[in-house]
Amino acid sequence: MLHKRISDFFNYKRVNIPFHILDENVDDKFDLIKTHKNNTSIIFFTKKLFYRKFSKSKKGIEKIEAEYRGLNWYCNNTKRKKSFIIKKYIKNNKFAYIDLKKIEGVKIKSWSTLSKNYLHLKKILNHYNKHEFINSNKVHGDLTFDNIIFSKKKIFIIDWEFFNSKIKFRGYDIVYLFLSAACLPYVIGKKFSNKDATLFKKLWKVLIKMNLNKKMLRSPFVFFKRIIKQDKILNSSLKLSKSKFFPFIVNESHKKKIMQLINSVINK
Repeated sequence: MLHKRISDFFNYKRVNIPFHILDENVDDKFDLIKTHKNNTSIIFFTKKLFYRKFSKSKKGIEKIEAEYRGLNWYCNNTKRKKSFIIKKYIKNNKFAYIDLKKIEGVKIKSWSTLSKNYLHLKKILNHYNKHEFINSNKVHGDLTFDNIIFSKKKIFIIDWEFFNSKIKFRGYDIVYLFLSAACLPYVIGKKFSNKDATLFKKLWKVLIKMNLNKKMLRSPFVFFKRIIKQDKILNSSLKLSKSKFFPFIVNESHKKKIMQLINSVINK
C-alpha cells in the first residue's frame, strides 16, 4: 500500500497516511492538525483550503459519521445548505473521512478570562435561542470556545463528533459552555477576579430562568462528570484523554469557588 509520510511535530513520531485517504489529493501539500486523542486525525490542504478528518478504526469511523450527521442537523436548523461546510463525505467498513471547507472567522480563546469572553457568551446564547436549540434534545456534547467560529455577525459551531451520544437534556450545551468559560482560563493559573464572579452569576441567573434540569444547574460538576462517564460515546473519549472534558481537570479549589457562586444565586 502506497503511503505518504509526514512528520508529526506534536509528538515527534512518524505518521502513515494511506493513499486511499488522500485519493485525488495525494500530490497536494498538507499539514497535520493537532487534536485530542480521539481515534481520528485531521489534515489541512494548504492550497485548496479544506480540512480532512479521517479514521481507519471502528470508533473513529463512528465519529466521522456523527460529525456528518451533526453538521447536517446544525446546517438545517440554522437555514444553511450543508455544502456551506461539507465538501465531501466517504464512509465504508475500512475507513471514513469528511472534507470540511475552511470557514472564515476567528476562534475566541478558551483560556481568556470570563470578563474578556463575556460578550461572546451572550452572542452564543442569542444564537442558541434564535434557532431554538433550547427546545431540542440534540446536543453537541463538548461545546466550548474551541468549537465555535465567529465571523462578523454570524456564528458557526464545528466538531460534532459526539452528535450520536445519548444525552437528551435540554440546554446541556449552553450550560456546559458557560461553565467552561468560568473554568478553563483558571486551569492554567489565571486569577478569577471579582468582575469574573459577578458576570458568572449573571449568566447563571439566565440559565435558571430557562427552566433547565435542576441537577445540572445546582451541581454542574457532579452532573457533567456523571453523564460523561455514563454515556458510551463520551466515556470512550474520556478514557483516551482525560483533558478532553474540562470538568475532569478543574482543581477542587476553583470548583468550590464556582459552587459558592452558584449557591448564592440559587438560594437568593
